Amino acid sequence: MKKTKINKEDMGVYETLQIFPDARKYKTTFTKKYKNRKAWQRPDPQEILSVIPGVVTSITVKEGSHVNKGEQIMVYEAMKMQNIIRAPFDGTVEKIFVKPGEKTAKGVVMIYLKSDIEFVYEGVDGDLSAIVPDPVV
Repeated sequence: MKKTKINKEDMGVYETLQIFPDARKYKTTFTKKYKNRKAWQRPDPQEILSVIPGVVTSITVKEGSHVNKGEQIMVYEAMKMQNIIRAPFDGTVEKIFVKPGEKTAKGVVMIYLKSDIEFVYEGVDGDLSAIVPDPVV
């Protein structure tokens, strides 16, 4: 088996992280992939995203119109099924980013729905259930 020596210059500059479980000292380095990863951002509950690739069949609202919680705002076809997208809370349609017949990938913002109430993020440590409105049943 041939062994290859890796120079520190080949590895690039890495930050180090020290971990101390059970009084043992471990040292590791951050890889380029880890350092260049996309930073996490708190999801905006006012953005209506596509959760699966599909096609926008119809949009039943217009920009500037007010919708109530549970009201149909669009129909989205994915995996040969018609999915009715309903308003998760009372609000005003601020911007529509898609058109009927348009194909979308997963995670694309389709509609920005400005809420009638303000979302408060203070004192929330990663638990989004405290700030995201109840889903429409």
